Amino acid sequence: MRWVVAVSALLLALFTSGCGLIGGSSNGVQQGDCLKKAGEDSFDTVSCSASDAGFVVLDRAGSGTAHDKCVDVAGTEYVYYDKGDGAVCVGIKGADVAHAVNTAQKGECVTDTAVNDVRKANCADPTAIYRVLDRLDTTGFMSDAACKSVAGTQTTYSYVLKSKSGIGSLGTGVVFCLIAKDSDPTRTIDNAKIGDCLKKKGSDSVEITACTSPDAKYKILSSVLDESLCDRVAGSIATYTYQPAGGLTFPKSFCLAAA
Repeated sequence: MRWVVAVSALLLALFTSGCGLIGGSSNGVQQGDCLKKAGEDSFDTVSCSASDAGFVVLDRAGSGTAHDKCVDVAGTEYVYYDKGDGAVCVGIKGADVAHAVNTAQKGECVTDTAVNDVRKANCADPTAIYRVLDRLDTTGFMSDAACKSVAGTQTTYSYVLKSKSGIGSLGTGVVFCLIAKDSDPTRTIDNAKIGDCLKKKGSDSVEITACTSPDAKYKILSSVLDESLCDRVAGSIATYTYQPAGGLTFPKSFCLAAA
């Protein structure tokens, strides 16, 4: 018997490098200014009533502003860095910034990360699938690795800004360490140790439970590198293999006895 839980990071926003805003400078733009694409990854200012006004300056970030970083400004997708003048935060014109996923905080919920349009959602809403265990700074390189140390993480979601010129152009953002919204982070499989008992939860996952509980089905006998090694463990009747969340990690297998 074998169950496998997929807990890999889903949907990493791409980052690029390119020209600066408005002919190499973004000093002149202000919050509320509208923009159009000028080339693959730069912009020109236009009237907000223009048909090609697809983007907007959401805010500025940096010293002396309300936000230290553009990733904290709801709906930001592009960040432009001005020497000595902080950063310009650019988003899609007309987007629903009230539910922008980049503003989700610890304890709040988000929609399913398996779709492209991930949003922040009220935890009582049926569309809310995951709860945020932690929100950590990250970059475009191994963006989900920080969640390896957050116990209970079942999957991760990285939100990395498309970054333009100057310091920070490697892409900055946040990674959300996520758990199914109604799950107990102290009972997830990554907390399990030898001697713990497990109960089935859904068709392909398990959860730690008291060995005296009537729903206890299996007891962990051993932790091995490959489930095939459980054939050599006395009393083993089943195995459970899962992929730890957060970066490049190897699958982990448990040899199980009847509880």
